[in-house]
Amino acid sequence: MAELSENSSGYGGMKQVFTISLALFIIFLDGSIVNIALPSIIKEYSTDLGMASWIINAYVITVAVFLVFMGKIGDMLGRAKFYNIGLVMFMLSSFFCALSTNVEMLILFRFFQGISGAIVIPTSMGLVRTAVPPEKVGSAMGVWGAVGGLAIAIGPALGGVITEVSDWRWMFYINLPVITIALFLNKRIFQHLREKTQPLHFDVWGTITLSVTLFVLIYTVTKGPDVGWMSWPIIGGFTFSILGVGVFYWIEHKISYPLVDFELFTNKLYVVGLVSNLLGGILLAGMMMILPILLTEAMEFTSLQAAYFITPLSAAMLITAPVTGRLIDRFGFFVPMIIGYIISVIGFYLLTSLELNTPTLSILWRIGVIGVGIAMIAVTSLTVSTVSVQSSQSSVASGIFAMVRNVGGAIGVSLFVSVIMTSFNHFSMVSIQDSIQQIHSTSLSTYEKSKLTDALKAQQVSFFDRNYTSHLESLEISKNNLGEWKKMISDLRDQEQKNKVTAIHYAFIFGMLLSIFFSISAMFLLKKSFRL
Repeated sequence: MAELSENSSGYGGMKQVFTISLALFIIFLDGSIVNIALPSIIKEYSTDLGMASWIINAYVITVAVFLVFMGKIGDMLGRAKFYNIGLVMFMLSSFFCALSTNVEMLILFRFFQGISGAIVIPTSMGLVRTAVPPEKVGSAMGVWGAVGGLAIAIGPALGGVITEVSDWRWMFYINLPVITIALFLNKRIFQHLREKTQPLHFDVWGTITLSVTLFVLIYTVTKGPDVGWMSWPIIGGFTFSILGVGVFYWIEHKISYPLVDFELFTNKLYVVGLVSNLLGGILLAGMMMILPILLTEAMEFTSLQAAYFITPLSAAMLITAPVTGRLIDRFGFFVPMIIGYIISVIGFYLLTSLELNTPTLSILWRIGVIGVGIAMIAVTSLTVSTVSVQSSQSSVASGIFAMVRNVGGAIGVSLFVSVIMTSFNHFSMVSIQDSIQQIHSTSLSTYEKSKLTDALKAQQVSFFDRNYTSHLESLEISKNNLGEWKKMISDLRDQEQKNKVTAIHYAFIFGMLLSIFFSISAMFLLKKSFRL
């Protein structure tokens, strides 16, 4: 690993910690700020939710795949140098994200943002650890962690403000001056820094195999609702992913410098932490995806209002994190972990009762409850995974932990989107069929019934199109029957809004079932529920 030189100027102090945290804040912010603008981006580019989910997935998956790999390169080249390279890449990719003329271009440069994020996150962690003497590392890492929590907490609100008063592209433009200032400050604090480096060793085949496997897995989950879960492309995608994991395992056991040390997975405590960490990533990313959709598309709040509604989720996590730490100190791992799972189940159950006319306060406290549950799972899983490994394995273990968290986030976005769209498409078809049946029971002429029935059969309902009934309203109907037809259109529009809420309810039920299933892993903490 790259180490600080042994001299009096080796420690940059808290000044270095806060300077590094400035740029790190922007990196974490881009993981949560885009979600709130997703409906606006979908409408501007005339795309669908499945494609738009890759605006998030491209960033999250890339960070997940390259996190460990880039951390190792940073150790070999020198963290400070590689950290600055990552910042420059992030600034340039942010600029091109803002200039994107279509969704494919935006996804491409979100991919480059992910690569630069995978450089900055592990190198910043190393630079923070070595910025202070050993007795102050806890405080320094506390600042590092708090910055990430703060960025996640204010991301939705900031994204809502930008979308409402300006344009979603400014979510990327604001990165440019902040990164520029950070690079200027880095030049000052790193000028006396000297690092020892290691020879370069690349696990090229392991990285390629893992990258392709994760991409195919997430792409398969995303396309499931479109082509059918039992179709050959989907079955083939899952089969390829399973084989990819096997090939990756074989490569890592043959190579001298593996990307992942599989000996860590013989540690049951560490594995339990990873399993819960995976769930935390799935639930948090899923919630950050579907809450803006529920609030803006179903309940028809503005982006700014939706951002304020989502803030309790992140705020509850920020407040709950230190409380969970104290519970771990007093009761061990099992108690806070199982409480976190129980609260998550209760939180998802409460969210299934949200309706189009649910009062504001009722929405806010329900979102806060699920935030508490996710935070308790996340903090406990992090602590379990950190203290259960030897110090010589901590660097690799931390990288795997972060990678699993991001993989969980990517899977969470895909799974929750799949549940929503599958449910919505089903209920929309039922609504259209009901409308057709209603037409045949009216006093409309045979010609009008035939024309309206054909129009409804051709109706393609879009989750993000509030004017999808406009072509139905333009059909020529006799004056005697016009009022009846308009009422049917109004009823259909109202039913489709209810279908959106119902589809999202199914996503909440899915989250509840996931929490129940993953809670089984907490049982392994009963025998190991020691205190720190």
